[in-house]
Amino acid sequence: MKKILITILLFLCLHEAYSQTEHQYDSLKNLIRSAKDDSTRFWSTVSLLWDYIYSTPDSANVYLQQNILLAQKMESDDALRMSYNQYASLEEINGNYTGALQYSLRSLSIAEHMNNYVSICESHFALAEIYNDAGNFEEAINNVRKAILLLESKLNPDFIQEKNEYAASRYVAGLMIAASIFEVFNQLDSALQYGKKAEDLVLKRFPGDPFFPLALAPVMGNIYSKKGDYSTAFSYYRSGIELAHGSKDSMDNYNGIAGIFKKQVQLDSSIFYANKVLELSKAAHFPIGKLQALTLLSDVYKLKHNSDSVARYLELANETKDSMFNTKKIMEIQSISTNELLRQQEIKNQEQQYRNRLRTYLLGGGLLVVLLVAGILYRNNRHKQLAKIKIEKAYEELKSTQAQLIQSEKMASLGELTAGIAHEIQNPLNFMNNFSEVNKELLEEMKDELDKGNAKEAKVIAENVITNEEKINHHGKRADAIVKGMLQHSQSSKGQKEPTDINALCDEYLRLSYHGLRAKDKSFNADFKTDFDNSIGKINIVPQDIGRVLLNLINNAFYAVNERQKIMKESYQPTVFLSSKKTGDKVILTVKDNGNGIPQNIIDKIFQPFFTTKPTGQGTGLGLSLSYDIIKAHGGEIRVETQGGEGSEFVIQLPVNTI
Repeated sequence: MKKILITILLFLCLHEAYSQTEHQYDSLKNLIRSAKDDSTRFWSTVSLLWDYIYSTPDSANVYLQQNILLAQKMESDDALRMSYNQYASLEEINGNYTGALQYSLRSLSIAEHMNNYVSICESHFALAEIYNDAGNFEEAINNVRKAILLLESKLNPDFIQEKNEYAASRYVAGLMIAASIFEVFNQLDSALQYGKKAEDLVLKRFPGDPFFPLALAPVMGNIYSKKGDYSTAFSYYRSGIELAHGSKDSMDNYNGIAGIFKKQVQLDSSIFYANKVLELSKAAHFPIGKLQALTLLSDVYKLKHNSDSVARYLELANETKDSMFNTKKIMEIQSISTNELLRQQEIKNQEQQYRNRLRTYLLGGGLLVVLLVAGILYRNNRHKQLAKIKIEKAYEELKSTQAQLIQSEKMASLGELTAGIAHEIQNPLNFMNNFSEVNKELLEEMKDELDKGNAKEAKVIAENVITNEEKINHHGKRADAIVKGMLQHSQSSKGQKEPTDINALCDEYLRLSYHGLRAKDKSFNADFKTDFDNSIGKINIVPQDIGRVLLNLINNAFYAVNERQKIMKESYQPTVFLSSKKTGDKVILTVKDNGNGIPQNIIDKIFQPFFTTKPTGQGTGLGLSLSYDIIKAHGGEIRVETQGGEGSEFVIQLPVNTI
């Protein structure tokens, strides 16, 4: 895989260094030796290192070791960040992607601590290049996009007038890196889009600057070459060669030209340009470019049926690979002294991970205390039998407490469900009572009319009575259907799945939850909206269990919007959304509210048993925990998405198992 991304990053870092003569480098070395303070020595070495990294990695490694120690001595975050950044580039050039990733992540961590957006972007660009070489397109382009978006949020919309030239140059480089990554993964339209945008900004913002066109030439050449536009590709490659003036920066362009000639079966021309790469590689440390040229030559000679040359170049290619591997091993050995600098940070990370693990053991906290007491008693060999009795008693009390809390949660759900059922039944009962009273009055009137001998009016009244009786019968059947449906849901779950209309179940528990809360609190009021996918049909679930999950989530949503309404009064419209959607072989159920949301610092705890944000006495902390277990038992997933002040969204994913 080509090292164009490294070339782009080095162009940025060497923007001034490329113009330095050998005499100037000698002067720089003298300045390093004669520097009176650590800061002068460090930053002078940084300038020298960017060239050494690319040309003489062994020397670069020695200077980098010294600079890391200097940065530590200076206690300078920026100096340490720069050292890690340079070490990552050195590891990357030598093919040690693990080491490069490690140092780039350290550099990013320091940049984030410094809150320096340009440094943060540089680290993301470096990470993108590493992931690109590792074949992880998603992470590579994700890091580039993060950097580009951050720069776009900071830079002047009128890019030509942007005063921060350093940040502007990073933005252009980010576009070039994105183009290169898309090209490597054959997403050529996206690659061309980013490349053209970078090219346009270079012409407008950096006219006459040779460094960006030099870096962009092989990127655009490779894109057009893959698209089959060889004429345009040649134009870019030759432009890059002219700008490089025969230096090592021509290698990618020569490889590109050699590749085109190979595709056109102009094999002698392909060999000619590949050999140019090999000539340049003698003076430049660029093993990837050399390896690409050797591989290309072996392929070309294979087409020419020259088996001796094929064997020769394959052997050289293998030697280059071995050289890269050996270099990597040497670098790992030399970096042992540097690892101590990273140890303290690693300890902090491990401590944070340890604290995170501890949070998962909240439910076993009581048992842990009991076991600790038991261990102490066992160690001291005193009162063994008494300790055993105490432990068993405490354990039974803990299990009893757990059982009581679970039962409390069940009863709370049952109470809310009962209130909803009562409201649902009350409606048809009201109709039945009202029509019964009307019929009584009508029958009294009919008796009076019959006594008067007015049979015609009596018949009219009788017709009204019959109509009312039909309505009484209709609402009686309606109440009967509600009772039968509720009896089904009130039956103890045997864990047997059955074909269930999930949309009907969602709608039913939404209304039961709403009416139940209204029955408990007459001041409660909220809107609810539904969006059901009618293509789902019936799925195999335990309806009582899934109904309980829905009731828990909907109750929580109504509780959240009600709490926010108490604060915002009339300026706020509390709303709960319930939707279903079929995606492939999954059914997605979503319960969303526009309440206050869940704070990010507790988002990882909400599915833990006994964790609740409600005031004491209003919740056991088992609702979401039990819901989590039910969904897992159905082979599904449940997750929460939330933003402070913007509400929460619980998403349930269930397998379809369509009937």
